[in-house]
Amino acid sequence: MKTKLFIVLNLLVGLIGASNASLADDCAPESKLTWVKATYAESGDMVIIQGERFRLIGVQAPQIQQKQKFNTPGQPLAKESQLFLNKLLANNDMEVGVEYDTTKVDPFNHQLAHLFLRDGTNVQEKILENGYVLALTSHQNTRHARCYFEAEQRARSKGYGLWDVAEKHPEFHFPIVKSSELRKQDDGFRIISGVVDKVEKSSTNYIVNLDTTGIRVPKDYWNRFDFSALQALQGKRIEVRGQSFFYKGAMYVVIDNPNAINLLNPLNRK
Repeated sequence: MKTKLFIVLNLLVGLIGASNASLADDCAPESKLTWVKATYAESGDMVIIQGERFRLIGVQAPQIQQKQKFNTPGQPLAKESQLFLNKLLANNDMEVGVEYDTTKVDPFNHQLAHLFLRDGTNVQEKILENGYVLALTSHQNTRHARCYFEAEQRARSKGYGLWDVAEKHPEFHFPIVKSSELRKQDDGFRIISGVVDKVEKSSTNYIVNLDTTGIRVPKDYWNRFDFSALQALQGKRIEVRGQSFFYKGAMYVVIDNPNAINLLNPLNRK
């Protein structure tokens, strides 16, 4: 009897270890890294490397106030996010390993990369788990997505950084806000929560409506979505993340990847 119990316990330990290893592996580089010297971080998700702008794949940092051109208002912890990344780089002699993904350059000609430190630290995971950025899948760069959403969840459960702001200052409507409480000025990147009251398909969009927010999936991205999975969201409370904008009396979010909806992202996908 003791022998059988010992075998079962060892099996359980092995399964737990395998699960942890799987998560750890998702944070580790999947290809050979190119080691370079960074100059500085312009924001919590943008690093200057060899004179070029590198946007960190899989994360969205709070917007730093821009007084020139469009006079963009700043978001909470924008400067702190930038400072955290600069300190992380400085403490590692500004040396980073670059890993590319499916899409290497965005429409603004920024390089897109996952960054690593010599000790194996995934830079995106580090800033996410400290609550200074939010997880985001874009440009079909899905490598390490589970790692990034898991890191954000750890920060959220512990009330770090942006999640502390959300708890203490709900009036900021950032990083998360209820759809019913949205204001016209609440444009820009955020997470919007609400109950799905309509799912349908037009000739140009998949349509998922919350009470005051319209989620749209343009036809160009339909191949990335399972429409039946969207239909299954009917009546459920969801969180959608993306760039929100006000148009004709309502707020809209256009998404291009299922990971933008919490019930469809790697942490909840069956």
